[in-house]
Amino acid sequence: RFIQIIFLISLIIKSFERDTSGLIFVYEHVRHGARGPSSGYQSFFENGGDEYKVRWDLDGELSAIGKRQHYFLGVRNRLRYKNLINFEKYNPMEILIHATDYNRTHQSINSELLGMYGNFKEEELTQEEKNEYTMVNTKYLIESNPELNARITNELNLIGNQVNDKSIPIFNIRRFKNGRIFLVDHCTKLDQYRDQKVGATVRKLYDEFADKYADKFKSFFNHPQYFRDYNKMKSITDHFICDYDNKKDLSALVDAGINETEFLNFSKRFYGNFIFNWFIDDYTSGLESTHLMQDLLGYMDRRIEHKDEITYKAPKMVMDCGHDTTVGPIARYMSSAFNITYHEYCEFACNVYFELYIDAGKKSGYSVSYLLDDELLIERMDYKDFKEKMESKFWNDTYMSEFCGKEE
Repeated sequence: RFIQIIFLISLIIKSFERDTSGLIFVYEHVRHGARGPSSGYQSFFENGGDEYKVRWDLDGELSAIGKRQHYFLGVRNRLRYKNLINFEKYNPMEILIHATDYNRTHQSINSELLGMYGNFKEEELTQEEKNEYTMVNTKYLIESNPELNARITNELNLIGNQVNDKSIPIFNIRRFKNGRIFLVDHCTKLDQYRDQKVGATVRKLYDEFADKYADKFKSFFNHPQYFRDYNKMKSITDHFICDYDNKKDLSALVDAGINETEFLNFSKRFYGNFIFNWFIDDYTSGLESTHLMQDLLGYMDRRIEHKDEITYKAPKMVMDCGHDTTVGPIARYMSSAFNITYHEYCEFACNVYFELYIDAGKKSGYSVSYLLDDELLIERMDYKDFKEKMESKFWNDTYMSEFCGKEE
């Protein structure tokens, strides 16, 4: 029986490896990992405490669980894409990395990269380099503070020829180019469209909350006027998910007679409706995601052109770290363009992957697979057909301007 189990495991590993034969490019776009509640967007967060009497030392920062989620994805990438990239040696020409300008996204992508390159060690100094290099202007330090200089020298001697104590590479993380994300935030005409599309659904959710939870909330939450304020209800649901996913003490909710599992379901439906029907929908996902998806096709075209090279012009992998409001629109866009499913709540560390393969069996010679949270939704579609379907849903900039109006 033990031999049979080993044999089955070996078959699984072999099939896993076969999945990536011919792979020449990967694009990943991922939400940051689990975080604490945020005071942004008019949410309720007073003196470090949220609606559930849970205290947080920091505002909206990545948690230890969030870091672990991204480390998991990093190990996944290292195992799945080991035939595409040599993870034993970090090469900045092979990977292009973007993150939004938040601590939680930078910490998330760094955790993921450590899962990918954790086995990598920087090259050690040669004995000549170690003995002969000079730190600029050390003579002033030696003269002014010889004790400090001696302590520094002692620490450097302890690591021998290593470049630094951990020998972990510094990853080049860039900002997204302008006009890539959060485009709907500057669309002045969108609120009326949103109210017409989802206003009735939101009011039903308000009514459901009023019927099931409002009176019980009043026993520990002093702001019942927030129960029909959209931003405050986003706070009530989002902060509950933060606390729940980070395994915090939610006794205030339980003591009020509210079932945690049921309220989690409600919270995900409310917040999922915000992401996938209010922030964008099947139509406006084109407004939000067109520029990113144009970039994606550009990466693929350049990789095809330079498939036999390692060059800054055509990275083998692009990793973008954003938010539910960047991953969600891509998933909704793909659903609209290809008539496939999307997950109605974007969990922490939710992700999409696009894989480009050399594929002699396809008319273009290349194919694309698309995965949402590792669910394979498009498998080896001819690249030419994939590109045409993607482009059929693109919005041009003129139409975007007409649809949104000018910002006051």
